[in-house]
Amino acid sequence: MNIVKWAKMSLILTALCGCSRADHDGLEWRPYKDIDGQVKKMAFARRVYSSNTQRAKTLDQPQGEAISQSLGGRERLGDLYYLFDTKKNAAAAIFRAQGKSLSPYAAQDVKQMAESRTVDFYEFGKFRLTHARFAGKNALCRDFKSKTGVDLLMTTNYYPRNSFTDFYTGLINVNLRHDEAPKEIGYTPSFTGSDVVLQGELKADEAKRGKNIALLNIQEKASILFNIICK
Repeated sequence: MNIVKWAKMSLILTALCGCSRADHDGLEWRPYKDIDGQVKKMAFARRVYSSNTQRAKTLDQPQGEAISQSLGGRERLGDLYYLFDTKKNAAAAIFRAQGKSLSPYAAQDVKQMAESRTVDFYEFGKFRLTHARFAGKNALCRDFKSKTGVDLLMTTNYYPRNSFTDFYTGLINVNLRHDEAPKEIGYTPSFTGSDVVLQGELKADEAKRGKNIALLNIQEKASILFNIICK
């Protein structure tokens, strides 16, 4: 991978985090609505691998970590890894199962996710923040490949102009199966913030593109099962 591409990737979290909102620990907190309906905050820290402050140079090394803050306090969510879409655009992601942060590039970790009942997936980039929970009644991939399917509960938060105050959230609830398209899709938008101009932009954008974006988002998350966890 060339230096230019790595430079672009290193800007992903910088763009999402913004600037000039660091707390006394040097963390910049991004508000988001989680799948439980609570508005929480997220911050990111880069991973340093040597005394000369070099960052990770290979995809199987964590690029950093994410921390969530709610009324209950702070929680370390896990290690950040880069994933690429079909157009080779990068986003940072976290995989969690059985209370642990796992790597999408480690065979044993992927096996553990496949055999878990629940996997939490976080994605950051493209001025959006997503928390998706894949839940099965048995082993996740066994259910995905059966008539039972896997339940996906997901919130994706979208930030106009990289705003720290105003955003809209798409809540999605759908059952995913390996060999069949979803029959029913639950989609509910909600809006957070009080800036009149930004709220107008958000509602107009959601009304125009919200449902189509939700369908694309479901396809993206199904690809996590097809191409990573249950491949």
